[in-house]
Amino acid sequence: MSSFTTKLSKFIGKTTYHIAKKCGKNATAIPGKVSLTVKSDLLAEMAKKCDKIIVTTGSNGKTTTTTLLNHVLKGGYENVISNLGGSNMLQGVLTPFIVDSKDHYDFGVFEVDEGSIPTVFKYLTPDYFIITNFFRDQLDRYGEVENTIKMVHDSIKPETTLLLNRDEPSLLRFDDLPNKKIYYGLEESKFSKHEISVVESIICPKCGKTLDYEYVNYGNVGKFSCPNCKTENHEADYSINNIDLDKNTYEFTVSNKNNSEDYKLNLRGLYNLYNALGVITVAKEVNMEYNIIKERIENFEYKLGRMETIKFKDKDVTLVLCKNPVGLSEVFTTFTYDEEDKAVMYVMNSYAPDGVDVSWIWDADFEELLNLKKFKSFYCAGTRAEDVSVRVKYAGVEEDKIKVYPGKDRYDIEKAIEDILAENANAFIAASFTALPETRKLLIKKQSEE
Repeated sequence: MSSFTTKLSKFIGKTTYHIAKKCGKNATAIPGKVSLTVKSDLLAEMAKKCDKIIVTTGSNGKTTTTTLLNHVLKGGYENVISNLGGSNMLQGVLTPFIVDSKDHYDFGVFEVDEGSIPTVFKYLTPDYFIITNFFRDQLDRYGEVENTIKMVHDSIKPETTLLLNRDEPSLLRFDDLPNKKIYYGLEESKFSKHEISVVESIICPKCGKTLDYEYVNYGNVGKFSCPNCKTENHEADYSINNIDLDKNTYEFTVSNKNNSEDYKLNLRGLYNLYNALGVITVAKEVNMEYNIIKERIENFEYKLGRMETIKFKDKDVTLVLCKNPVGLSEVFTTFTYDEEDKAVMYVMNSYAPDGVDVSWIWDADFEELLNLKKFKSFYCAGTRAEDVSVRVKYAGVEEDKIKVYPGKDRYDIEKAIEDILAENANAFIAASFTALPETRKLLIKKQSEE
């Protein structure tokens, strides 16, 4: 039976939720934050409602993996709870329990910010823990990536099964843990590269020497080996091969032991194939049937600005979150697959959630823009629009293609949006963390006005 303190904390949290919603707020974190002021360990009690808990963390891919996994599991289970709003600190993980308030869940599926893993894992122990990657991300908040990896590593309990991207060399740092480990990865395809284009760590985590690469799928993620200590990728328990792209839809095969299954995914970017494979790996491990997994993967549509397509009468607008060098570089690469006339925009802010230090854009592969087909213009928007314009210019983009719209705050982007929508071309818009929701809100508004 719940204690008085538990009931009070949940009541106050839910009341806060209803007030926030009436005020037009998303309320994805504030209910949990308020509840925690009454009962600081409430998440530990709420987590007991879940038969199994699955957590995803990493620099890139947390939200997509969590949202897709929630969608897939709901194809076979009625009660699945997740923090789908993207709030991924302690209060954001707790809030769904406050809002939903059922007594039992088959699965709890949560994305957790890398820096919040130590706090969240005090109160819940995942049955499965998906780790996607670790890249330099918000250095002014976390410091170098090794600090983040150590925080996560030291928080893991032995009973948790780890699902690890075997193509990401920094995840070799988890080799010393006694946990059961399941590895997933992508084989070489026509989309793989043979040179690393992003300034990202290629140092062997075992001996500190420079790694050799047979191929790269994105960032420093690919087939690697150390010429000194002979460290290399773990053998994959689940792997993707036979990748093709048809009209913005990936077709691919997933191999596991002696079994192969075919899938399609309506999300562009090789990094999204890694996200999908992490989801398929979990679904297979909890014994979901192939036909259900396949159907749910293939009918998934994303609505939160992660390669989301917003359709207008005369054009498609693709919107995607980009907040670090690897993510932005891979997005530019993905844009090169499009054969139509196109205009590109990057909306960049430097509020605390974005990372105040924006020097990382010099490590992103803006030179990939030179490979875009039928590329008409590049829009620089947001509070750091001028920083972006300098980077684009140094990448070699012609000055007459560069359009700059400095924003006085995060909301000051309407003119830039209006102008890119007026172009006779499809629009590809990348946005930093605080820029994404405002950009999406404006695009949806313009769509409804059309």
